[in-house]
Amino acid sequence: MRVMRRIAMGVATTAAVVGLAATGAQAATAALPEIRSELNHKCLDLLGFNNSNGAPVGMWDCWGGTNQKWYWTASGEIRSSQNHKCLDLLGFNNSNGAQLGLWDCWGGANQKWYRNGREIRSVMNHKCVDLLGFNNSNGARVGMWDCWGGANQKWY
Repeated sequence: MRVMRRIAMGVATTAAVVGLAATGAQAATAALPEIRSELNHKCLDLLGFNNSNGAPVGMWDCWGGTNQKWYWTASGEIRSSQNHKCLDLLGFNNSNGAQLGLWDCWGGANQKWYRNGREIRSVMNHKCVDLLGFNNSNGARVGMWDCWGGANQKWY
């Protein structure tokens, strides 16, 4: 009888732990942050749910989709929760207006980022992630520009 109770208690405990683990995993996924523009409070968005290398990144009304969830790695990468690809300064372009997209992560300086207050800066050229042209439309592109402190370069 005691053996049966111990087995039953062990099964119940295991079921509870597995249930908590599943709940924790769901909570972790739900808790992935959005990156929002201080200018218009829209979300950084993998436009069109495009999983290809070079896929465009822009702004869209926040709605909580996986294409709007991002996470930082310990090495300074910003990754999409949709496909785990890296935010990439496409073509290593150092010009103002250079566009951002997603690419398979490989550790290049064009895929490394750091925060400076509310700015997100490129390790490669120290320029700021910029909502290009102060465009408030859904689909507006995001790129790089010399940092100057504008609301189109501030993120939360």
